[in-house]
Formats: sequence, structure tokens, C-alpha cells
Amino acid sequence: MSVDYEAEIKEFDEVLKSTDLLVDESVQIYELESEKGNVIDELYNSLKVVTEFLGFSVDLPPKVFNEADDTKITLTPSLDIVIKKANGKIIQKRLDEFSTKKIAEILKNAIMPIIQLCKNEKIIQNKNITFLKAITQKIGKIQKINSENITNYSGENNNPETPSYYNSGTPDQPSTASQPSTASQPSTASQPSTNNQNPNEGS
Repeated sequence: MSVDYEAEIKEFDEVLKSTDLLVDESVQIYELESEKGNVIDELYNSLKVVTEFLGFSVDLPPKVFNEADDTKITLTPSLDIVIKKANGKIIQKRLDEFSTKKIAEILKNAIMPIIQLCKNEKIIQNKNITFLKAITQKIGKIQKINSENITNYSGENNNPETPSYYNSGTPDQPSTASQPSTASQPSTASQPSTNNQNPNEGS
């Protein structure tokens, strides 16, 4: 009787130990799942910043989702997966709603087309910048010429009332045009004549 009791107690202990091990493993799996969810959220949010900035949509192969070949599947800039079937039915899911394996498969088929779109966009942007620089350079030349003309014009007309030919004298000798005219000196006709003597003085 005691032998059976001891065997039963031992069996209970083994079950308890197994239960503890099961709980520990379950807790660890729960923690890993929670961590995986946080990592997927971080991946989703970080990647969404990039795709929304770029604004590109790419088509994905239907086989990735085990859909028919006539199904159109698009990854949008907001990281939504839009599945449009041939009958017109549309299914839309977020990228982070799929399993890790499916997310990896989606990104595998989406990243390279997005990179190619980025390269094409870079070529277009470089052409736009080159064009804008060329236009800016031409306008700058016109602005420079206009500024020089305004400066020259204002320098030549500091005294608009003085004709330019007044400055025709040599640097060492002032122009005769700037000297006072001899016509301004008093005429000898205006001076009193010495011949106008008093008629009484000679008598």
C-alpha cells in the first residue's frame, strides 16, 4: 500500500514539474510574441515614413498571396495591401497584419521595384535642378547688366544741369568753359574819363 502511495506521489510531482515547465515555456513564447509584435510595429512605422515620403505604389505578384494570375495586388505608400480580384471584389489589409514569413516575402518583391522608382525619380530631380540652375544663371546675367547700367547712368548724371562738355578740360588745366568770362569785368567805358575836366579850371 505504501509503495503504491509513494508511486502516486512521485507521479504527481512529475506532473507538477511538467506543468511548471509548460508555464515557463508558455511565458517565454508569450514574451517573444510580444517582442515580435513590437518589432513588427517598429518596422511598419519606420518603413511607412519612407514609403509615404516617396509616394510610390508597386504591384506585387499574385502568387505571393496564392491568388489567380488575373488578380491585381498593390502595395500602397501607406503600406496597405490592396487585392483586387477579377470579379471586382477588393480586399485591403495592412502589412503588419500578415505573418512574419509573408511580410518578408512581400518586402522581397517590393523593395527592388521601389529602389528602381527611386533611381528614376533621382534622374528627373537632377534634370529639374540643372534646368533651374541654368535659368537662374541667365536671369542673374540680366540682373547684373541692368545693375551696371543703372550705376553708370546715375554716375554720369550727378549734376543734370551741367552739360558734359564742361568737363572737357585737361586734368592739369581747367577747361576755359569753367573759367569766369571776361565779359563780367567792368568795361572801361563805365569808368570816369579824365578828359571831362571842369571848364573853369583852364580859364
